[in-house]
Amino acid sequence: MRTLPTLATRDRVIDAVLIVSCGIVQAAALAAGAFATRDAFAALHAGGGLSIYTMLELAVAGIVAAICLLLSRRRAEGLGQSYAIALRHALYRQIAQLPKSRHDERRVGALSLRFVGDLSAARLWFGRGLPDLLSASVVLPGAVAILFALDPVLATTGLLPLGLALLVMVFAAWHLKRRHRQLRRRRANIAIAMIERVSIAPDLDLMGRTNRELCSLDRQGASLRDDAVARRSRTSGLQAILQVGVSLSGLTMLWLASRHGLAPATVAASLSVLALVAMPMQDIGAAWDKYCAWRVAREKALRLLREPVIRRRSRSLNEPVSVTLSGTYRGKRIAFFANGGEVTKLPDYACQTPARNISGLDTSDSVDVRFDGQKERPRIAHIGDDHLGLQGSLRRSATLMSRKRPSDKRITQALTAFGLGPLLSASGGLSQRISQNGKGLTAAQSLRLDLARAVLGKSNVIVIASLRWSAEPAQTSLINTLRELTPATIIVAETANAPIMSDNEQG
Repeated sequence: MRTLPTLATRDRVIDAVLIVSCGIVQAAALAAGAFATRDAFAALHAGGGLSIYTMLELAVAGIVAAICLLLSRRRAEGLGQSYAIALRHALYRQIAQLPKSRHDERRVGALSLRFVGDLSAARLWFGRGLPDLLSASVVLPGAVAILFALDPVLATTGLLPLGLALLVMVFAAWHLKRRHRQLRRRRANIAIAMIERVSIAPDLDLMGRTNRELCSLDRQGASLRDDAVARRSRTSGLQAILQVGVSLSGLTMLWLASRHGLAPATVAASLSVLALVAMPMQDIGAAWDKYCAWRVAREKALRLLREPVIRRRSRSLNEPVSVTLSGTYRGKRIAFFANGGEVTKLPDYACQTPARNISGLDTSDSVDVRFDGQKERPRIAHIGDDHLGLQGSLRRSATLMSRKRPSDKRITQALTAFGLGPLLSASGGLSQRISQNGKGLTAAQSLRLDLARAVLGKSNVIVIASLRWSAEPAQTSLINTLRELTPATIIVAETANAPIMSDNEQG
C-alpha cells in the first residue's frame, strides 16, 4: 500500500534548514533595526543629528532583512515544487498500476483533477504555508523578545489585546477546513464536467444540448461563487481580527506611555516592533488556510494511493511461451491452454476479463494465469477495442512498446508487411504526425499499427481482443504475417462475428 511522499528528503531538508536560517538572520536584523530606531528617535528628541553609525545600522538591518526574505521565498518555492514533483510521480505510478477495470470505473476528469487540484494544494502548502510557518516560528518569538528587551511592562500590557485577538482567530479558523472541502467539491464538479465535455462539445451542440449545458454550468458557477465568497469572508475575517488586535495593542502602548511618561524613543521602537509581530501572525493565518486546503486534497490523494494495484513487471524471453489460464468466472469453469509460439483462440466468455487477465491489465482471485508454469509475465502486447497511442510521429506510435527504438528501416519493413505502405507514402513518412489514440486513422489502419507495434516491441505473447479484429476481413493474412515476423504466442479472443482457426484446427 502506497502513501504520500515523505517530506524529509535531503534536498527538502536542506531547503527547510535554509528557510529557518533566513528567519533567524532576519530576526537578528529586526532586533538591530529596532534598537537603532530607538537611538534615532532619542537623538531627534534631544535635538541632535543622527549619527553615521545609527544610519548605517538601520540601512544594513533593512537590506539584510530584505535579502533574507528573498532567499527564504526562493527556497520555499523550491521546496513546494520538489514535493509537487514527488507527489505527481506517486500519483501517476498509482494510476498506471490500477487494474484496468477499476480505471474504467473512474471518471477521467476525476483522475485528471489529481494532477491539478491536489498538486496545487500541495505546492501552496509546502511552498508557501509551511515555509511561512517555519519563518514565523523564529521571527515571532524574536520580535516578542525584542519588545520585552525594550520595555517589559510596555510589552506585557501591549501584547494582551493582540493575544486575545489571536485566540479569537483560532476559534474562527476552526471550521475553515469544512469551507475548503465544500469549495473543492464545487470546483471539482465543474472541472470534471468540463474535462469530459470539451472533447465532445461539437457533438453535444449537434444534439441541441449547448444551452442546457450552459445553464448547468451557470448554476454550478453560482454555487461555486457563493462558497468561494464564504471561504474568502472567513479568511479575510481572520486578517481583520488581527488588524483590530494590532490597533488595540498600539493604542494600549500609547496610553500606557502617556500615563507613565515613557521615553518617546522607546515607544516608537516598540510600535515598530509591534508591526513586525503582526507580520508573522498574518503569515500563520495564511498558512492555516493553505494547510486546510492541503488536508482536503491529502485525503483524496491518500484514498487513491491506498487502492490495490497490479505490479506489471515483465521480462523478455528468447523462446516461445505457453499460457495456461484456469479458475472460475461468473460461476463458469475456465480452463485454457495455449502452446508456445502457436495461434490459439480464447473461448468467448461474453467479456474481455479472461483476455485482460492473461495480459495483466486485470487480476482476479478466482483466476490463475501461468506462463511456462510460472507467474512471472513475459512481454505481452494487448490489442483491445481501441487504438492507444500518444500524440507524435508515426515512428513514435509504432515503437511505443519498444524498449530500444528500432532503425527506421526495421520500422518501415514492419509497417509495410502489415499493409501500411499507403500510410507510409503520405507526406512526412515516418515523421508524419499521428493524433492521440490514432484519431484520423481508419479502424483497419489502427489495427495494423497495433500489430506492427507488438512485433517491433518484441512481444512474447500477443493477445487480440478487439472489435476491430471482428470486422477485419483479412484476418488470416494478418495472422500469417504475424507468424512470419515474430515467434510470439498469439491468442485471439473468439467472438461470434470473428471465428479464427487455431493451429490445431488448421492441422
